[in-house]
Amino acid sequence: MIHGLADRMCDASGGRATAEAIPGAELMLIEGMGHDMPPGLRLELADRIADFVWRVEGAAVPQTKTGSR
Repeated sequence: MIHGLADRMCDASGGRATAEAIPGAELMLIEGMGHDMPPGLRLELADRIADFVWRVEGAAVPQTKTGSR
């Protein structure tokens, strides 16, 4: 789960409850982010999502375009 702490459409408590209800879920709370995906965070969020997918599928995490993983 990725949730902005400044989201005025859906309070962060909803993200917390959803993450708690899904076995194996992870919650990433982002200070200052609202209900949208800020352009400056897109690569970081894509990397975090990809890392999670590779991890739960049991595969090695490949090197990304940003070189951070």
